[in-house]
Amino acid sequence: MKRILKARIVILFILLTFVPFGVPAKLVAELYQTKVFLNDRSTEELNRGFSEALVKVLIKLTGQSQISLNLPWVKTLIDGAESFIERYSFEPVSKPSAGLNLLATFDKKILTQELETLEIRQWNSVRPTILFKLVGNSENLSKLNNFDKIYYERINHKAIDRGLPVATFKMPKIQPNSRYPNELKFNNQDKYPGSVEFAINVGANNDIEIDAALMFLEEKQKFNFIEVDPETAASKLVDLVADYVAKTVLLNFGETKTQEVVLEFFNVNSRKEFERLLAYLSELEQIENILIRSVEATSLKLEIIVKGGLRGFEQSVLYSEVLRKISNRNLKQYNFLDKGR
Repeated sequence: MKRILKARIVILFILLTFVPFGVPAKLVAELYQTKVFLNDRSTEELNRGFSEALVKVLIKLTGQSQISLNLPWVKTLIDGAESFIERYSFEPVSKPSAGLNLLATFDKKILTQELETLEIRQWNSVRPTILFKLVGNSENLSKLNNFDKIYYERINHKAIDRGLPVATFKMPKIQPNSRYPNELKFNNQDKYPGSVEFAINVGANNDIEIDAALMFLEEKQKFNFIEVDPETAASKLVDLVADYVAKTVLLNFGETKTQEVVLEFFNVNSRKEFERLLAYLSELEQIENILIRSVEATSLKLEIIVKGGLRGFEQSVLYSEVLRKISNRNLKQYNFLDKGR
């Protein structure tokens, strides 16, 4: 009976590779897609667009904003930028100037292989959500409340370009002539892996000073800088936060050697849950192959070929709402949390 069950599971897994399932996992979408403005559809402009689009995608994949055409390995990839394109299209735009946007999608498999060949480390697509909170003292909070929307809109827009999941804290609505409390209490802060509190000061020349503190993995990182306008300031803040988070994750968990590991998954109680688990695992970049090792009464063991071994798998599901380690002392056992809700 167990042999028949195993055979059915293996067949089911093969079928799953060809059938898409909607798994409610927090994977960052569109990492291999981007948009670039073009003046026209000339060959010269299109080649420039492909190059700029590739650089923007590389920034999302590596998590580092310092990537530029001046880096030797980037130049190597730029020379074949068009060959990495899976598809592209155009959309006309009129603002801020007449032209069109190039919407480019790069081939995930080919580009990933090229980065591995060049030994460029990639930030996994399961990424922590960072909470951004605009704060200030009781004298200037009422002023900040008038333009926090500008900053949050720019933060969200820039975060998409960086592949960084973000949430924003909305300032409470205070009635005229009312006073703010000495301290604001932020609800649900603990549910986010990291948070940024930032204060804004407008100088005499209308320049923008940002004073920020990021809490991530129980470490605090401070940022202070001055920019000429709110949009540039908000964009730079996201760049600094994304760079730090990505670098911290890769330094702590970014092993690259491929290893075979056997992991045990609990709380998988139906065929549909089993399908969702396998579909979720198949989306993770670190995982190269999955085989069924055994099926027990209360658990399922999978033989997984994964980059970075146990630590690599831990990184790939570190901020997942689908899988969670049973114990910090045991990296081989996980609870399946997704029940299709």
